[in-house]
Amino acid sequence: MKKFYLLLFMIMLFFLNSNVFAVEVSAPHAILIDMDTGKTLYEKNAYNAVYPASTTKVLTAILTLENCKLDDIATVSYTAIHSVYADGTTANLLEGEEYTIEELLYTMLVHSANDAAYVLAEHVGGTTKSFCDMMNTRAKELGAKATYFVNPNGLPSTAHKCSAYDMALFGRYAMKNFPVFREMVSSTNYSLRITPEYEEFYFRQFPNDMQAIRYLGSTTNHLINPNKSNYYYEYATGIKTGYTTAAANCLVASAKKDGVEVVVCVFGANGWNNLRSDVVGLFEYGFSRLKSEQLAAAGQIVETVEISNGVSDANMLNVVVQDELRATFASTDYIEAFTPSIVLNSKLKAPIQSGDVIGTITYDVYNSKYTTNLLAGNAIEEKVTIVDVTVNVFWFVVKIALWGVGIIIALFIALVFLRAYIITKRNRTRSMRRRMYNSRFR
Repeated sequence: MKKFYLLLFMIMLFFLNSNVFAVEVSAPHAILIDMDTGKTLYEKNAYNAVYPASTTKVLTAILTLENCKLDDIATVSYTAIHSVYADGTTANLLEGEEYTIEELLYTMLVHSANDAAYVLAEHVGGTTKSFCDMMNTRAKELGAKATYFVNPNGLPSTAHKCSAYDMALFGRYAMKNFPVFREMVSSTNYSLRITPEYEEFYFRQFPNDMQAIRYLGSTTNHLINPNKSNYYYEYATGIKTGYTTAAANCLVASAKKDGVEVVVCVFGANGWNNLRSDVVGLFEYGFSRLKSEQLAAAGQIVETVEISNGVSDANMLNVVVQDELRATFASTDYIEAFTPSIVLNSKLKAPIQSGDVIGTITYDVYNSKYTTNLLAGNAIEEKVTIVDVTVNVFWFVVKIALWGVGIIIALFIALVFLRAYIITKRNRTRSMRRRMYNSRFR
């Protein structure tokens, strides 16, 4: 009977830890990775180079954020606005308009404006060609295996390719490293500022209107938009959609539930219904496979050490964690199996103040490092011995003696200078009297 239960348990573990019958994806290319560790949880033809459409703009945003300040000003050029295909999504930017990098990034990421992508590319790279060279170099640096871009927005080109794995890599990197990117891709709406150039253009078209309007629709990512009830997913946190006839529906997306965040990339889906089904199915699969666990709590005492030169009845130092450490684990893992590496500063000696940094604590989870400082949880005063008192008295006497000698030397030098001054003054007086006497009897 025991063997039967053991066999049943092993079969359950097999299904829990395999992709067999776990999730069905209709799109030809897909991948699911853990946001925390980057571990791949599911993949389907994820390393094939295919058309990524406007998900390309994730890498455009990365390069822009790495090379610009948000309040830098970019000017819309003739080339930028005429590089977009007639049927491409735009914000109707006008030549000569000036916008901040932040405004253009919001417009590109929320509304998928292709003209905004070209303006950013020219601002960062000087030319679109130079920017694309930067994109391809940066893609390889980030670990991409099948990316080659010829434009900054993903408009159709037979040479413009990327894999689902590479795009998930870009999405994870941007979400983890740029809080402002995370904020942008979770926004459902953004209103682009009306410039003097646009206002003039608008009133030429609509002279009877009282106010210029620049209409831009809501986010293209229906997963984060509550108004799109058929597609909305309450745990979604971003990231970027894409669509062209050649690429079909594409989406690199993220979602967070119970402390676990995952990234999904699906390329080539047939319509939004299938796209949502694939992406949400992968989200739920990821959440079923992962759990977020606390490795160490802020203020937690991890050990107590004796400080040899501390006061004898109060020389035990509590070693406490500075910041909370959390990590994502497989749902079948036991956190107890992961033991930390604790490194204390060499030769800890009193006096020690509460809150002093005294070392580090590090967990290694799936080759990802989680570390924070260790602090002194209490103060330790230095123990005073007879030898210490004797040494202190000796040095006190020495200091007093040195001060005394110094004062005597200073007084002696002062007397020497005073005597020299008196003699000099006396000689000057005698010389003056002699000259006066001689002048009277010439």
